[in-house]
Amino acid sequence: MTDIYSATPQLLELAAVMRPDWDQAGLSGALTAAHNSDWPWPLACLAAVQLLCDPDAAPRDLLARVRDPLRRGTAVPVAPHDVPEYAAARAELAASLAAGAGEDR
Repeated sequence: MTDIYSATPQLLELAAVMRPDWDQAGLSGALTAAHNSDWPWPLACLAAVQLLCDPDAAPRDLLARVRDPLRRGTAVPVAPHDVPEYAAARAELAASLAAGAGEDR
């Protein structure tokens, strides 16, 4: 297995070329927030590149994803088995929903 290394400066350079209208400090801050929220680099990179390719997106959209990754319409398409935390979170959510459904009866 090959290690994947963070390339934040290179991603910021790409963003500056692709989206000169973007606030580069805002994107840098959103990537820092992703890192501080324990997002793995591949997930943060994928989210940023996805937004770079969306003509209606802005750096604040990445920050919104970091703050609330489960909010409808903001999930980054990643195979759940690639991120172990997703499986644990999904299991916890399912258990919580099942417990809540039992209370309504």
